[in-house]
Amino acid sequence: MNQIKIQKSIIIIPLILLAITMGGCRLVGVQAKYSTTGASISPDIKTAAVLHFQNRASLVQPLLAQKLTEKLKDKILSQTSLKISGNSSGDVVFDGSITSYTTEPKGAAQTGQIVSTPINRLTVTIKVKYTNTKDSKQDFDEQFSRYIDYSSDKNLESVEASELDGIVDNLVQDIFNKAFVNW
Repeated sequence: MNQIKIQKSIIIIPLILLAITMGGCRLVGVQAKYSTTGASISPDIKTAAVLHFQNRASLVQPLLAQKLTEKLKDKILSQTSLKISGNSSGDVVFDGSITSYTTEPKGAAQTGQIVSTPINRLTVTIKVKYTNTKDSKQDFDEQFSRYIDYSSDKNLESVEASELDGIVDNLVQDIFNKAFVNW
């Protein structure tokens, strides 16, 4: 009989400790939605509007604006519980433009004593205005820039085909982090 009580205690005590520990983790007066991505979004934020990125760069990559817009929407849908608003009346609004799309020579890559082929750098710079209609302290209007270095013996079209998605993914991650992870 005593052995049964001891076995029940072994099971019940850790459960009680776990409940106390989990209950103690909540901060009084602080309400936020948390996700596995580290995003912290106020519970009164329900919708996000992502306006189409305008391409204002002097060198235009035709698919870039659409890729940025759609990947940002996809990121928000997959990493948060927010719904995408079909217009500009979301609780949070992303309004962006591509301000620069450049490729330029950067010299030669060096490994140890060996100088390899010259490299070029493809740089994409975007400007994003983020408006949080529930908390204007969260608003920002910033530029984000990412680049990729590539061998000068490759043409720009092949680099765009193989590397542009990576640049877009990094830019979208930067925007997402600034808006929702508060870095």
